[in-house]
Amino acid sequence: MPRFSVGLWMFSDTPDRYCWEGYRDTPKLQERLAAVAKTKGVRAVEIAQTDVSQEYPVKEIKRLLKEYNLACSGVSATLVHDRRFALGGFGHQHQKTRNAAIDEGRKAVDIARQLGATEITLRLYTDGFDYSFHVDYTAQWNTVISSIKTIAKYASPDINVAITYKPREPRQYQTVATVGKALSMCQEIAMKNVGVALDFSHAIMSGENPAESIAFLTRASKLFQVYFNDSYAVTDDALLPASVHMWEAMEALFYLKASKYKGFITIDVLPQRIEPMQAIQIALGNLSILWKKLEKLDINELRKAQRTLDAVESQRIIRRVMMQA
Repeated sequence: MPRFSVGLWMFSDTPDRYCWEGYRDTPKLQERLAAVAKTKGVRAVEIAQTDVSQEYPVKEIKRLLKEYNLACSGVSATLVHDRRFALGGFGHQHQKTRNAAIDEGRKAVDIARQLGATEITLRLYTDGFDYSFHVDYTAQWNTVISSIKTIAKYASPDINVAITYKPREPRQYQTVATVGKALSMCQEIAMKNVGVALDFSHAIMSGENPAESIAFLTRASKLFQVYFNDSYAVTDDALLPASVHMWEAMEALFYLKASKYKGFITIDVLPQRIEPMQAIQIALGNLSILWKKLEKLDINELRKAQRTLDAVESQRIIRRVMMQA
């Protein structure tokens, strides 16, 4: 079975533009950790750099992780909720604001080191544009690349830096919008510790087949992090994994299994109208069932069918596996 992790943001109040006050009160960090610790099959959590506070400094979080027998799978640098970065973070053209964003990335690296994690994820959600002629595209790309390089040098050699791509939200166009752009950026940066975080919902939004994107990144040894959820493709719904795109989820797991992916699979759902612990349990159940189905798959038989390019035969093989009791 894969190593599963849970993003602690799943327990947040999850406000949106229709319910500004959020759908629940956010539990204290200790309560969130205690809840995850009771979940069978999860032994790690991902935190955000903003989870560190006066009430919960890194030293206290480390103590709590040990108390609840949880590992830290990674630390995410999320700038989207900070008004300072409304016009951009890592790609901001004013040095003072850009340096503040880079400092948030460095902070994530420091937290990861102290908590024994080896990965941080940079969420570039504020870097993009909304209108034609809005930004200088070349300047923005150069600035984003420069910022990530600065963070990656600070993180080297013990911490990996994963870039999350996404086509839109909150900007109408995100700078790093697709798996191809993300990999191109990694290849231009050309640092061993810089790779890509694949988010299933983001890949669907980008018009990709997540399994192909996984194979694409694995081929280049740049798949650093994997987040599982689901989406109807228009917005980042962050729904339960395999609840909409079941076949695509199964194929994504197949390619993770075939490539011997050793990282964590992080459950990344925003359960506005579902109790978070129930959402985690359903998500784990869906992915575990699909994984067990794949263990019954004859890979040689599938590859033989794929070489013929006969879609009917490959569908028969996978349907037989799926429908077995």
